[in-house]
Amino acid sequence: MPIRMLLKNPIEDTWLILHQTSDSIVKCEEDAFAKVGIPLQQYFVLNIIRTIKDQPATPTVIAKWADRNPNSITMILNRMEKDGLVERIRDLKDRRTYRLAITKKGEEKYKRANKTARVLPQKMLSSFSSTELALFARLLRDIREHTFEFRKIQDEIINATPPDDE
Repeated sequence: MPIRMLLKNPIEDTWLILHQTSDSIVKCEEDAFAKVGIPLQQYFVLNIIRTIKDQPATPTVIAKWADRNPNSITMILNRMEKDGLVERIRDLKDRRTYRLAITKKGEEKYKRANKTARVLPQKMLSSFSSTELALFARLLRDIREHTFEFRKIQDEIINATPPDDE
């Protein structure tokens, strides 16, 4: 277990806690998704493809949604295609590009993993009241906005709401 030091500077202390918490959340998710047989990154890509409704799910769009480098998304997609979770479909208007579709196997994996994705936040956040959660979400959005400003990017499609058909 990492040792949490209380630093004399509240900004540095908060920053350290934020990083430790983020890292720990990711490790919890990785462990939980491994139990259902899908890597965390692949679950996120499937979730993005299912969420995108107003535009084709291309590697570039997925990379933007995931806030990742397009090359790393392509590597994940290559593995997912090899595993039979997604398929590439050539764009009829622009033969140079393709969109991604989830296969039946990918949909089955997504549904199993999505149950896990819904349980973890419940376990981690259930001790907070609705008011506390609303405040926490607002504070996190503020931090995210500051990171976007720092990076000079626009919050174009990251705020979309995923479908709640599960």
